[in-house]
Amino acid sequence: MVALYITSTASAGKTAFCASIAQKLLGSGLKTGFMVPVHITRAGEINGCGDAIFIRDVLKLAESDELLCPIRLSQQELWRNLTEDEANFSQNLKEAYRKVSHGKDIVVLEGLGNLDTDKVSMLASHTIANALAAKLVILINYSSKLNVPRIARTGNKIGDLIGVIINLVPASKIDKVKRDLKNSFAKEGIAVIGVYPEVRSLLGVTVKELAKTLDGEILAALDKADNTVENVMLGAMTVDSSVIYYSRKENKAVVVRGDRADMQIAALETPTTCLILTNGVKPLPVVLVQAEEKQVPVIIVKQDATTAVAGIEKALIESRFRSRQKLEIFSKVLENCLDFEVLYSGLGLKG
Repeated sequence: MVALYITSTASAGKTAFCASIAQKLLGSGLKTGFMVPVHITRAGEINGCGDAIFIRDVLKLAESDELLCPIRLSQQELWRNLTEDEANFSQNLKEAYRKVSHGKDIVVLEGLGNLDTDKVSMLASHTIANALAAKLVILINYSSKLNVPRIARTGNKIGDLIGVIINLVPASKIDKVKRDLKNSFAKEGIAVIGVYPEVRSLLGVTVKELAKTLDGEILAALDKADNTVENVMLGAMTVDSSVIYYSRKENKAVVVRGDRADMQIAALETPTTCLILTNGVKPLPVVLVQAEEKQVPVIIVKQDATTAVAGIEKALIESRFRSRQKLEIFSKVLENCLDFEVLYSGLGLKG
């Protein structure tokens, strides 16, 4: 049995990779488990282990939320545990892992991020990898100023590094990254096992998540609430130009005043993921009928247009990887961009 610990220099990308690689391993006949060994809690957080719950459902695992996400501490509490009571911390971690790994061939571990800026995550990742004898993969968001030697030192400090994955690479940079960065990492003795393009649809947020963020109510096309919004547009200034205006973007949420049925209908004439109607005004029946016909959810919110747009933009920035639609997209990217031979070899598995 082997453990694969996925961590990152930034904060994004781990859930997508963990879900898709775990699904891939499961599909290849391996008994695959999953675990978030340590979750850093934040003020006001209700349930910070949504990633673990999502992946549990994807893999059809039987373990409870508490077992899949066993250690939940604030950053200060985690630091104290690591520096003042490391033996007890490691023992609790091993016990939880023993239960999760029972009967499994491999367990995918979603680790902490921000390794290059957070000394707590760095120390915790080292402790976790060491305690569980885990193999390590580091996700790196692309930048033209990547410090390869520093990343190499970070990975080697944490544990048994299989390699790195470079994420969010613009299409125009893919070939250069594959050539130049692979060579740079190779000089440090580290394999680049994947180069992932920037995929807009993976950066979006679902209609359901938007409704929750804006405290809104979905009135139409409820079965399309898991569709992904990638762009936001404010209602057009005039009806005459509205269809041309709305046609500029696809996969969009259109924010329109609740009393402007004409603008709402115009938006529905273009590729629209959802309508967001402001000021708590319910739409006319003709709008709901057309929305149902075109399978476009309609969300009613109490906010004005400016506040609603700000909320949507924030949700897009903070969007999480917790939708089947995103998993399907990312899994296709995984097949094309990940060097499974190197990964499986590093894990001691047969490809």
